[in-house]
Amino acid sequence: MREYLRDIVKCVKCGRCRTVCPSQQVQGWESSGARGRMLMALGMAFGLEPSNSLITSILTCTTCQQCVTECPSGADPHQVTRAARRELVALGHASPHQIEMQERIGNTGNSLGDRSSRTAWLTETQVPEDLGYVYFAGCLASYRYQSTAAATYGILKRFRVGLLEDEQCCGSPLFRLGLDASDLIAHNSRQIEVAGAHTVIVGCAGCYSMLKEQYQGFDVLHLSEFLAERLDELCTRRLDISVTYHDPCHLGRAYGIYDAPRKVIEEICTLVEMDTSKEKASCCGGGGGVRLGYPELSGSMAGELKENIPAGIDYVVTSCPLCFRNLSDTGVEMLDLADLVWMAIE
Repeated sequence: MREYLRDIVKCVKCGRCRTVCPSQQVQGWESSGARGRMLMALGMAFGLEPSNSLITSILTCTTCQQCVTECPSGADPHQVTRAARRELVALGHASPHQIEMQERIGNTGNSLGDRSSRTAWLTETQVPEDLGYVYFAGCLASYRYQSTAAATYGILKRFRVGLLEDEQCCGSPLFRLGLDASDLIAHNSRQIEVAGAHTVIVGCAGCYSMLKEQYQGFDVLHLSEFLAERLDELCTRRLDISVTYHDPCHLGRAYGIYDAPRKVIEEICTLVEMDTSKEKASCCGGGGGVRLGYPELSGSMAGELKENIPAGIDYVVTSCPLCFRNLSDTGVEMLDLADLVWMAIE
């Protein structure tokens, strides 16, 4: 942790992160927020023996990066927390849910531990090859939201987009938990190279962030970016519905993709913004392994976000299957952006 001391001491203890950290807003303790985690990371850098409460604090960060955008001194608690997770694993303090995720992916190649076919959603028998663009479906779409994967590819095949022969988990769940994702990165990188792709298109915010940050040798586009530049070719019809849009943390705050999904939505239906959106958008509570390791906390964060949804809308649209899943569990009517576009095309 000592290599992160420069980042840790940037924290001036002002407390602005306390007003935005979703974990701290639910739990209330200083240790449950970014400022508390920075103090614990400082202790770890000087040999502090990890206690159970320290481990829980480090692992209840959703990696939403609200603390990063709010910090006036340029500190990055997100990076420091991720480094602390790696340090805890190296010290032999891997939690049961970290071990479970590692075993799921190690045994099945996906974050759900599902042994069924990853492409069971695919109805096409002929898939375009060597055309430069490939669709990376991700684990949740492939196994839990197969209609979304089918809708996404139904749209993309119009533009002659191909698929990888043997896609596996992008590695984001391992990476966010402080675990080693190098084997997955190497495997998928080989698949992309064999496919002859110069651009990978993803519908999952977590996959997007992982591919952008940890992979090399090709461009990455989120589905919303790809479609926003091709609206005239989509031939969508106008839908008589109103929706609001939830900005996924790993797409919005992490990479500033705010306009593209809104451009696509406004082409199709009425968009009603939440009171807090874009860089101020609330976190769904599902990321960073929190949904797996601390489901009650994760659900409480989703419940807090639910209070921000405008009254009278038909759906909440998002561009992340994990946000979709966590908010759906609170009873919110959800649509993936791909499903909305597919509704307007059919």
